Amino acid sequence: MKETDKYIIAQRRIFLVIAILLAFLFILSGFIRLQVFNREEYVQKSLDNSVRKLQMYPVRGLILDSRGEILVDNRSSFSIAVIPKTISPEILHYLCEFLNIDFEEANQKIRREFGFRPIIIERDISMETLIAVEEKRYDLPGVLTLVTPKRHYPEDVNSPHIFGTIGEINRAEQQLFRDYDPGDMIGKSGMERQYESILRGSKGSQYLLVDASGRDLGNYDLHRNIAPIHGSDLHLKMNYRHQQIAESLLTDQRGAIVAIDVKTGGILALVSKPDFDPRLLTGKIEPEVWNSLQHDESRPLFSRALQSGYPPGSTFKVVAAIAALQERIIQPSWKATCPGFFRLGRKTINCWNAKGHGTIDLMDAIKHSCNVYFYQLGLRIGLDTWSQYSNILQFGTPTGIDLPNENRGLVPSVDYFNRVFGKNGWTQGNLANLAIGQGELLTTPLQMAQLAMIIANKGVYHTPHLLERIYDYTTGRTVNFPFDTKYISGISDEVYDIIRESMRMVCNGGTGWLGKVPGIETAGKTGSAQNPHGETHAWYIGFAPYDLPEVAIAVIVENAGGGGAVAAPIARKFMEVYFFGRMIPRPVVKKDTTNTVIPDSLMQLLDINNIQPIQIDRRFE
Repeated sequence: MKETDKYIIAQRRIFLVIAILLAFLFILSGFIRLQVFNREEYVQKSLDNSVRKLQMYPVRGLILDSRGEILVDNRSSFSIAVIPKTISPEILHYLCEFLNIDFEEANQKIRREFGFRPIIIERDISMETLIAVEEKRYDLPGVLTLVTPKRHYPEDVNSPHIFGTIGEINRAEQQLFRDYDPGDMIGKSGMERQYESILRGSKGSQYLLVDASGRDLGNYDLHRNIAPIHGSDLHLKMNYRHQQIAESLLTDQRGAIVAIDVKTGGILALVSKPDFDPRLLTGKIEPEVWNSLQHDESRPLFSRALQSGYPPGSTFKVVAAIAALQERIIQPSWKATCPGFFRLGRKTINCWNAKGHGTIDLMDAIKHSCNVYFYQLGLRIGLDTWSQYSNILQFGTPTGIDLPNENRGLVPSVDYFNRVFGKNGWTQGNLANLAIGQGELLTTPLQMAQLAMIIANKGVYHTPHLLERIYDYTTGRTVNFPFDTKYISGISDEVYDIIRESMRMVCNGGTGWLGKVPGIETAGKTGSAQNPHGETHAWYIGFAPYDLPEVAIAVIVENAGGGGAVAAPIARKFMEVYFFGRMIPRPVVKKDTTNTVIPDSLMQLLDINNIQPIQIDRRFE
């Protein structure tokens, strides 16, 4: 054999060896890629054909009051879910007909998630429906029945504006909460929304063996299952019995009550009426129920306590008084004469007391809520100073309560009036009106209760909050909610002392005498706020005890007339229960200490069994 041929053969052998080695390396790399780098992917695909991963929903955290009484609980509910990857259009169509739900809506919902994750298409099914689906289980591949928790309220618990509601997450919410899957439940309002991340807990997973048609054959590997984590419990500051009393005081009325612990800012009661039965919005919500609530003219879904915007009426006179005293515009001894009316240019403005209050000083003007005195005082203060002190006292700013969608209110300023009415489009009459809490000024009952807390504590206040502590099931620890203490700067103790004493006089022979708690020195301020949509709103704010304040309160009853006649007795009844555990009969009298004749209809309020406020003399400020 020639040397040349031997060389060629050797070359071919080398080439063949290299080719075999390359082929082997290619196969080896593929094996490594499959078995090492992409192992999890292909294992999962293999498991998808024989093993199904199901989500296990956690138990949502409870909501309890300060005594440990459960206010919001959970109950088991059953839902129908489908596996998008395995369910056929025919079975889905049959299932939708059986469940009486819209096929197109269900089909669109599951096609957005074309995989093996179960998608719930019907919640809170009846036991009869559950049994019927389970009986046909092997004829419905890709169909599952799931146990899901839903909210439960004890029989005597309502307060939907505090607790809020939960519902299925929508597409807009999913853009904000990326770790939620379509179909997951999420807090929609109230504390359910505010503390969603705490209440939610964490989902677990369970692995099941399935056949080629996707039918469940039992557990795959119990060691792979992950238990869900219970959501944390919320303990409120309030004793719910006090909340129930407050709610009963506004039965058949429109309005709000807010009571605050002045030492911590904890909410003792927060009522908005009319409200609705929270049980209507648990589980499956019937369209007619939702439409009825949305279109109800009384707006039961709307929390009047923190989402409303009311003119505060004469309760706001204390703000004007603080501004005038602190800026030394007047001394407490400054007097004005009230003949029952006030002329501003060609316009005559009446006082609520047509007979007039005579010549009175500041403290008597607050005690008897004289409009004419404060018309004149408002003109002396000026809009800039009035707006400045309204802002200092935290109006026009949300309180920061731990509930969503709080209204910030409105404090008009020079810029505001120039923008709305034009530079020369508003008059001194606008300013005079603001000094008595009327006009464009808007506040919430929560802000007014905060004002009462500020005055009670002489400028020290705490961010209002419902939550007192959290119980974490993961750590087994209780974490106290830290309350936030703040201070009003620029107002002296001497000014607060004058205002506090004036408010004490209001409840001792003044317009708020029906707000005085027997046996406890009480301070308050009444108001009757006119509005363009009907009768005046009845207002009262106050605090007690006078020397060592514990409770601040604000009450508003829409279209009810005089604050002293309607709102003040409601505040008194709440505080009687808070301090003494019961309501106290009042002595039968016909006149107060200033010889102001009390209408006979007011005597009905002295009946201890009459919890509901009643319609009485609307002139009684």
